[in-house]
Amino acid sequence: MRAPVALSLVLLLALAAGCQSVYDAKAAMQKGGYTQVMMDTQDYQAYPERDQTLILNYRAHAKMGLGYLDSARADYFRAWNMMNHGDGGGVAAANWFSERQKWWMGDPYERAFNSWYLGCLYFQAGKFEDGMACFRNAIFVDTGDLKQGEFAADWLPAFIMRMRCFLTRGDTGSVQMLLDEVNKLEKDKANFDPKLPWLTLEAQKDANVVLMVELGQGPYFTAEGHHGSVRAINQGEYKEAWAEVFVDGKSLGSTYKIGDTFYQAITRGGRVMDDILKGKAIAKTTMIATGATAMAVGHAVGGKGGAVAMGVGAVILLGGLLMNAEADTRGNVLLPGETHLMMAKAAPGQHDLELRYYDASGRELRDMRQTGLKLDVPETGDAMLLLRSRPHYSVPDSAAAKAADPYAGLAKKP
Repeated sequence: MRAPVALSLVLLLALAAGCQSVYDAKAAMQKGGYTQVMMDTQDYQAYPERDQTLILNYRAHAKMGLGYLDSARADYFRAWNMMNHGDGGGVAAANWFSERQKWWMGDPYERAFNSWYLGCLYFQAGKFEDGMACFRNAIFVDTGDLKQGEFAADWLPAFIMRMRCFLTRGDTGSVQMLLDEVNKLEKDKANFDPKLPWLTLEAQKDANVVLMVELGQGPYFTAEGHHGSVRAINQGEYKEAWAEVFVDGKSLGSTYKIGDTFYQAITRGGRVMDDILKGKAIAKTTMIATGATAMAVGHAVGGKGGAVAMGVGAVILLGGLLMNAEADTRGNVLLPGETHLMMAKAAPGQHDLELRYYDASGRELRDMRQTGLKLDVPETGDAMLLLRSRPHYSVPDSAAAKAADPYAGLAKKP
C-alpha cells in the first residue's frame, strides 16, 4: 500500500505545484521594461492554456507601450475574443485543486481595460465604428449586478471615448445622451474628479485634442486569511497625482482624473468562487483534524481494527493536506493606478507636446517629465494620444512605425 500512496502523493503535489503563477510581469518590468515583457511572451502558446489570456494582455500592453500599435491591437483583439466569447476551462478542477487551474478571464475592471485599450487603438487607426463597439463593451462589462446593490457603469474613460466616436458621425444627440448618463453618476472624487470640465456638449464639440494620461501602478491581489482563501485587493503605490500639459511651450493646465483602477476593482460584487474557497478552507481544516484523530485512535487501539482506522485516517489527512483553498492572485499588474484626461482645441498641424508630473503636494517629479512628443492635429477629427507617467509609452512618429513587426529580425524564442 505504501508505494501507491506515495506515488499518488507525488502526483498530487506536482499537480498542486503546477497551478502556481507561471509569469511574473512585475519582475520582468523591473528587469527590462516593456521590451522584456514583449520578448518573454513572444510565444504565448508556450504558457499553460489557463494563463494564455493574461499573457496576451501582457504582450499587447508591452507592444502598445513600445509603439507597435497594429501588433498590439491584434493581440488585444485575440484576448478580447477569449474574454468575451467563452467561460474558459478548468472550473471543475478548481473546485478541488487550486483556483489557478481556471482559465484567467479577468475581473470586470480588467475586461473593461482590455476593451478600452482595443477601442483606443481602433480609434487611433481611424476605425471609429470598431472603436465605438469596444467602448460600448467596456461600459457593458463594467456594469455591476444592480439587484445586488452593485455599482452601475461608472468608468468614465469608456464614456468619453464613445462620445468622441459619436462626434465623428456628427451625432450630437447620442453624445448628449451619454453626457446625461454620466452627469447622473455620484460625483465621488475617489472615482473621478467632480470638477471635470468636459462634461458638457459644448466642451465636447469644441475640443479636437484628447489626451488620456495614465498614472501609477494598478491594484494587485494577495491571498490572505484562513489557508489563503481570501483574495485581498491591494492598492498600488505611486507618487504622481496629476500632470500638467504643455503644447508648443504653453501650459494648457492640469489633467483631471476620470478613472481610478483600485476604486473600480473594489466596487464590484464578490465572485462565486469566494464561497467555494471559504468552504474548501473549512473542509481542509476539518479533514486534517479528522484524519489526524483517526490515525491517533487507530494507533492506540492496535490490531486489524486499528490498522483500518489508521488507513482511513491517513486517506482523510492526505486529502485535507492536498486540498488547495488558496485564492487565485493572478491579475493584470500592468494596468495603471489612475486614468487622467486633458481635452483642448489646437490648430491643425504638428505641435510639440510636453508632460510634467506632480505629487499630491504639488512638487514636480522631474524624472518623469516627458518632452519632445509630437502632437499631429488633423484638419478634421481628433488628435488622440494615450500616455503614461512611468514607464512612458512610446508615441510612434509614422504609420510605418505603428505597423512595424516588433519581432522583425529576431529569432523566435525556443
